[in-house]
Amino acid sequence: MTKSQLSKILLLLCLLVVLGVGAIPGYMKFKWSWMESPPVPNLTELRDLQSKGITIAGWQAIREGQIMMGSNTWRSQELEGVDGTPAMVLLRPQKDPMAQPEVEWMDINGYWRWQIDAMTEIEFIVEVGANTPSRDKSGSNAVVQARFFRGWTGKQTYAILQWYAFPNGGKPAPSDWFWRDRLAQLSGDRLPWVAVCIIIPIEPLGNINKIRPTAESLGKIVQTALMTGPLKFGH
Repeated sequence: MTKSQLSKILLLLCLLVVLGVGAIPGYMKFKWSWMESPPVPNLTELRDLQSKGITIAGWQAIREGQIMMGSNTWRSQELEGVDGTPAMVLLRPQKDPMAQPEVEWMDINGYWRWQIDAMTEIEFIVEVGANTPSRDKSGSNAVVQARFFRGWTGKQTYAILQWYAFPNGGKPAPSDWFWRDRLAQLSGDRLPWVAVCIIIPIEPLGNINKIRPTAESLGKIVQTALMTGPLKFGH
């Protein structure tokens, strides 16, 4: 055995001893960090979102209610823009501390039974001001990355925008939330979330880039409403 190999073995043993000594008091007291995760902020407001929805500035509310998709209930808000553009906003908030974003997009695809193409990822920025404080109190603008694609059936074509909204931005994949939430737990916090799906009807097999500015604008309004409402820091 070389000196280099012996040094590595000794270093490994030292690390194991340190980890063991640090962990033993916790085991003896039956206090494991993963048994008691921090509470989810704004959980009451998130649960109320299911029945109350949000106010979407600049759009007229046509019809509101709830839709069961898969095993989950979504808040549905049908809207009309000032130019007559119809749209639907679907919201599924976190409702308990153990709830994680998982199969929301699959549930929606199964409910609408549309074919999907022209999939891309877009980014838009929500300015953080006095009424939209960021979760980390940094004051930086909230960046949202979202899935944007075309969904079509034999009767209708849609432009669809989807993301998971957080108090300080948004991401389209469940894994994005998972790692951010784990980092938040290290500082004794949690990362609440709301799944958002915006659906805008377009001409049969139409170019979704034509409606992209409208989709992004509505996305900013929805993210802002969530950040100043159920996801607002300090509730």
